[in-house]
Amino acid sequence: MINKKVLVALSVVLGISAVTAVRSEQAPTATAPTTTVQTAVKDSEWMMFHNNLGRTGAVMPGNVYNSNGTLRWQFPGEGIIDSSPCIAKGVVYVGCDDGYLYAVDERMGKMIWRTKLAGKLKSSPLVADGAVYVGSEDSKVYALNAKTGEILWTCSTGQNVTSSPLLYNGYIYVGSWDGNVYAIDAKSGQVAWKFQGDGRITSSPACGNDTIFVTSHGGYLYALNPTNGNLKWKYQTRGKIFSSPMVLDGTVYFGSWDKTFYALNAATGATKWKLTMNESFSISPAGVGNRLFVGNDDLKMYCLDTANGRMLWKTLLNSPVPLLSSSPAIAGDMMFVGSSDGNVYAINIRNGAIKWKYKTQRPIVSSPAVTPNGVCVGSQDGNLYLLN
Repeated sequence: MINKKVLVALSVVLGISAVTAVRSEQAPTATAPTTTVQTAVKDSEWMMFHNNLGRTGAVMPGNVYNSNGTLRWQFPGEGIIDSSPCIAKGVVYVGCDDGYLYAVDERMGKMIWRTKLAGKLKSSPLVADGAVYVGSEDSKVYALNAKTGEILWTCSTGQNVTSSPLLYNGYIYVGSWDGNVYAIDAKSGQVAWKFQGDGRITSSPACGNDTIFVTSHGGYLYALNPTNGNLKWKYQTRGKIFSSPMVLDGTVYFGSWDKTFYALNAATGATKWKLTMNESFSISPAGVGNRLFVGNDDLKMYCLDTANGRMLWKTLLNSPVPLLSSSPAIAGDMMFVGSSDGNVYAINIRNGAIKWKYKTQRPIVSSPAVTPNGVCVGSQDGNLYLLN
């Protein structure tokens, strides 16, 4: 059995990339979208990693998703796709290890444009107000024109940026391997403030209660003032934290490598409940209503009661290694999640039954994005998939 810490170390080493020239390419037969991307989250859009400010990984309730797992299209990149896609106005945006940020037509799977950035793109893009924001392993955050792929600005950090950006009140919030959380003016790319945490920050910030929440490899959850970066409170665990926090109904949820999953009062940091299991918690949770969905490195997906952490069901995923990397997405009564066995799983959130699975050729680290048009996810086989 492969040790999970060895796997993470290998991924860090393999993530180092050479600096390449910056350029934008237009597909000869595709046309760019003609409407401005808005900030309002709609059922037809999935505008950032885990869909919304709270990173709940759920679409707005009400729609029924008739999903059967058949392939609608697959789009080839020129490298591994670990970045999670975002979708707005019928366009899918995703990063790739080939250094390109791609814009792909959601209906046909055809490239609209691609822009070469100077590093691998593990970060998941955010699209809002006509711009796409993404972090890169060249230690920069980029803003690009959502219609054309033209680079609008770049902002340098101290090390790689694999954290996925968050937009709140005109500022982009993102973490860096240098241990800082950055607040960047969304229009100018200027740093408004930065907060120094303990250890690398690879998780993606979440927002709730007018507070920015972010976790660190030092084992902390930080609650920050979004205006000036001042620390409101912090909570220390006994292990590294890769999980991004999720904020739902005044509670912030996250897992740690100390094998414990936490539910804290978002205003005070007080512990509401915690649940310890046999293995670490590496992926980010999702939640809707009074149900919480989280994966443990025992290779099971768990459904928990948000009020007290009581287990409602559990489902085993097949995986050749004891480490889950893809975070779940919720739509209607279904949960969609990737696995290192190369499958995308569709799981009934009422009882944990697997409805279908779709096999790709390599492990899946990318987290699904879901709209009424389908389930969109990347694979380490270099393809972006859209499934019914």
